[in-house]
Parts: sequence; structure tokens; C-alpha cells
Amino acid sequence: MKPKLILCIATVVVCMSLSAQKKSDLSGEASAAMKKATVFMVENVSYKGGFLWNYAPDFSRMWGELEAKPTMIWVEAPGTPAMGHLFLDAYHATGDEYYYRAAEAAARALMWGQLPCGGWNYMIDFGGEASLKDWYKRVYDGYKWPAYEHQYYYGNATFDDGGTIMAAELLLRMYLEQYDPAYKPALDKAIDFVLESQYPVGGWPQRYPLRYDHPENGYPDYSSYITINDGVHTDNINFLIKCYRMLGEQRALESIARAMDCIIALQGGKPQAGWGLQHETGIDLLPAGARPFEPVGYASHGTAEMIENLMYYYQLTGNAKYMARIPDAFAFLESIAIPESEWSDFEKRRHPQREGQILCPTFVEKGTNKGLYLHRTDGDIRTGHYYVDDNRSHLITHYSSVRTIDLARLKEEYRRLMSTPVEELTKNSPLKSATLTEYPKYYSKWNNGLPTGENVRNIVDALKNKPYWAGTLPGVSDEYVGFGPDRLPDEVISSWSYIRNMTTLINYLKN
Repeated sequence: MKPKLILCIATVVVCMSLSAQKKSDLSGEASAAMKKATVFMVENVSYKGGFLWNYAPDFSRMWGELEAKPTMIWVEAPGTPAMGHLFLDAYHATGDEYYYRAAEAAARALMWGQLPCGGWNYMIDFGGEASLKDWYKRVYDGYKWPAYEHQYYYGNATFDDGGTIMAAELLLRMYLEQYDPAYKPALDKAIDFVLESQYPVGGWPQRYPLRYDHPENGYPDYSSYITINDGVHTDNINFLIKCYRMLGEQRALESIARAMDCIIALQGGKPQAGWGLQHETGIDLLPAGARPFEPVGYASHGTAEMIENLMYYYQLTGNAKYMARIPDAFAFLESIAIPESEWSDFEKRRHPQREGQILCPTFVEKGTNKGLYLHRTDGDIRTGHYYVDDNRSHLITHYSSVRTIDLARLKEEYRRLMSTPVEELTKNSPLKSATLTEYPKYYSKWNNGLPTGENVRNIVDALKNKPYWAGTLPGVSDEYVGFGPDRLPDEVISSWSYIRNMTTLINYLKN
């Protein structure tokens, strides 16, 4: 072999060795950072194994979606279930039993707070029911415009924002991880809750057992309506599919079939072949209103979600009925699209970013397709009110009046499915196999960017001078004063920052 060739090969080998060593060093630092942040969250932040969303660095104040008591933990993400799922992900990536024990503690906290009906409220208060009722009163008294779902103590469970389903899925994962029988009674109770709360037509209410206690502005209490909003229908079906696929829950099949057919029944007729975020339970299944800034009407983003669901159901079953009226839904979305020349009426961050995306009103009026835009008067929850009209100025900021819809992507997926043989589409359908499968090893999809060396280095270095990844209080401003007059902290100990950074580091170790 020639000397120059030998020298080149030697140089490449040395470079590869140094690169591997550098990556190995960074992997070790990533693992150490994960453990450092987790020990702090588990041993300094958690309460009885559970978590809120944000904490002042001195723990003088703390928050879930709204300000919370020290005896509380949150169920809605990024609270206790999301943290438990992350701990399991970290356990799978590292094999470190510390993470598994943290997941166990989170699951135990959720089992403590599981309601007799089998579901969960948005939060759990270890101080007891009297303390929780006091929290609702403090929210109403202390906030100018408290979140409507947190104004009233219902005493029942909610499917809203995936809290109940994410908690149930953590119990499912914990049971399947080692087939520990300690989790089976609570898991069975959660499955019973999902099955029992389903309406005969196949949809689910936002809350169950049903309540009609809190009408608003002359409208009935919306919590009993068939609910699409915030992934209720989507999450419930997907959970039942996992129960069938991983536990062999045969009784889930009939419930899944009814739920899939419900989406067909809820679709409006032409030219409004869309879906609302809520629908009445009467014979016509018409769109219904909910919170005062969610008026009666058809919803563009809800329609896009249901189109995706119907295409998924087609791949599960091979039944063409799920594809039949998707073109009508496309036509509806096209008919309500806002011309590009008018996008300047809305915040730039809401504008479409890619070719083929369209901008639509979040809600359009039933019967006319007129855009409904969201406003609020001065004052507070006691002296002011929300209202909707066709005026595009002075819109509320905490809930968007417009949505970007990736219509081109939806149409392309529709064309792909229609041109693919049904046998090929359904060959891996979980509904067409009696073989049980394992739960995927990793759950969390929330990350802080790609797991590149540079990004991982930045995440690791952020822990050099403190034991936590700092965050800010999203959605909290002078308008939301909370329980006290104290100035809100500039940074907080953030469950959301922890989950996102940990997920990026886990992905780095996986790869």
C-alpha cells in the first residue's frame, strides 16, 4: 500500500475516532443533565408524585392553567400525566430505575385523584373537596377573566384537553410495562368511564356524569353537548383502539364503530359540509355553542381535524363511506377561505406560511357562512361580556378568530388514499388483527428542536448554573392577576420546559 494512502486512511480513522469520542462525551453529558433536572423536579418540585405547570423559583406561588394551591397537582398537560409519560420515556432511553420510580409516583398520584366515575377533573387537590371548592371561589374572585372551564365546581370528570385520556394512557402504559396488577383496577375503571359516557349516536360529552348546572348568556350548559373541541372525539377513539390492540378489550370494538360513524352523522349538508366544535344531542345533531367566545357555527379547524379522522377510519376499515363526503368538506373550506388580500386584517403570525395553506375564520355562521369574529367588552367577568360579529378589528387575543388550514396536504392525502388499493391500506389495521401488540416505547412528541449536537449542547449548558430549565408564564399577564398582588416572576420552574428539553435529549440518546 502506498504511503500517501496509508496516511489518508490513518487520518480518516483518527477523525472518526475523535468524532465518536466527542459524541460519546456529549451523550454522557446529556444523560447527566437529564438526571440532574429530573432529581430536582422529583425531589424539590413534585407534590405527592404529581406536578403543576409552573412554579416561582422560591415556590411562593405556583400555577396550573391558573394559579394553584400548594396542595394541588394538574391533570391537563403539561401536568402529572405528561410528566409520568416523560419519565417512562426516559426510563426506556436510559434503563435508569430512578425514572421508573418517578413514573410510578405520578401514576399513584393520579390514582388517588381518580373520581368515583372513573375519570379525572382538570386538577387534583390533596387538600380535599372543601379546599378544591375554595379554589374555585378564589379563581372567580381573583381573576378578571378566569378560564370559563374553571369558574364552576362541577364535581364530575372532563375529557377536555385530553386530561382524562392522558391519565388513563399512563395507567395503561404502567400496567403493560411490567403487568403490575396494582394498576389494573384503576385502568379498568377508566375504560369503563369512556365506554359508559358515550352517547348512543357515538359521540361523547365534554364532562360526565352529565351536568346542566351552569347556563351562560341564555344558552344551556354546553358541557353535555357532543364534543369535538380539543381532541375529545379523536383522543377517545384512539384510546379505545389501544385498549383493543394492547389489552384485547373486545367490548371496545362496538364503541369504536359507533364513534367513527358519529362523525359521518355530524357532518353538515352542502354548502356547509363541515363540523362544529360541539353538536346538540337532538335528532338533527346541529352545531352548538360553548364558551361565550365559541359561538354556534361551523368550525374550520374542527372540520380539518374530522377530515383527517375520516381518512384514518378508511385506513382502519377499508369502508368507502368514510371517504364519500370528504370532497364536500373540501368545498366548504374553500368557500370560507379569506382572500390573501385581506390577510392583513389579522395578526401576521396567524397567516399561512406554505403554499397550499388557506386562512379561514375559526367560526362561520350557520346558514350563511359569514365569518364570526370574537370580541370582549371592557370590565371583567362580572361587569363585561364576550360577543361575536363580522368586525375584524379589536379581536380577543387569547383565542384566535382565524385558523390556518393546510388544505393542499389534506387533498394530497385524500388522492393518495383513493389511488391505493384498499387491501394495501388496511393490511396493518389494528382493527383487523386479533394479535396483541406492545405499547410504543416512547410517548412524548413535545420537544425543544431537533436532537442535533448544537441543540443538545445548548440544552445541557442551560443547566450549568441552575438545576432546572427555566420558562415563563404563558398566557398570564396583568389581566390575569391571580390570587395575589405580587409581581409575577420573570422566570419560572417550568414542567413544559422540562418535558420539551428532556424529549430532545431522549431523542439524541435514542439515535
